[in-house]
Amino acid sequence: MVRFKKNKLFFEGKSKSFEAEKIRSAQVSLQFALTTLDKAQTIMFTSANKGEGKTFCISNIAKEYAKLGKKVLLVDLDLHRPRLSQSIAPREVGGLMLGVRDLSVLADQILPLAEENLFFLPTGPLPSNPLEVVSSGLLAEVFAKLEEEFDMIFIDTPPVRVLSDGRMIATLCDGVVLVVRNGVTKLNEVEEAKASIENAGVPIVGAILNGQQYNKKEKSTYAYY
Repeated sequence: MVRFKKNKLFFEGKSKSFEAEKIRSAQVSLQFALTTLDKAQTIMFTSANKGEGKTFCISNIAKEYAKLGKKVLLVDLDLHRPRLSQSIAPREVGGLMLGVRDLSVLADQILPLAEENLFFLPTGPLPSNPLEVVSSGLLAEVFAKLEEEFDMIFIDTPPVRVLSDGRMIATLCDGVVLVVRNGVTKLNEVEEAKASIENAGVPIVGAILNGQQYNKKEKSTYAYY
């Protein structure tokens, strides 16, 4: 079992804190949004640019789903900057890429995490041509196999506005969540990312405004209720 490492990906504060409630609120909002889809099992998280917090958001929302008793898989499909893999399982030599090459060993690459019902699939050895991998039919076979084993699958991908990988991966998913960083992501960048996803023919099921700052009064008002 892989224990959560002391990093900034998983929120480890008090369960009744303002921040914890914001994470739960995002999960609940997503849960409602997914009811509009005919199929809502494999969900991709992306952003317009790097450094906007998509990996933090997907990690914690996946964890919240696991708390509901869902069997949840968190997949690192950022084959350029695999922050999830580097943070959670940096010493693992196996991973998704081994499963892509040989579907029979895919199940062996999945790691149980400390949170009950939460599992992780690292990237494994990074390919020399990520776009070639994600555009092949092999990845679709991997997704189909994973959907047989898990209730919810959350896919962390490269920024969709920057790299083509994200658009290709989106076509294999049921919906996309776009993460935007408050005060950093420009409106035209959000519009470009949105258009890129829509051109892939995949519904955007929601957007998360990450990095918003709250003052003490706003936090204390929440605590009162």
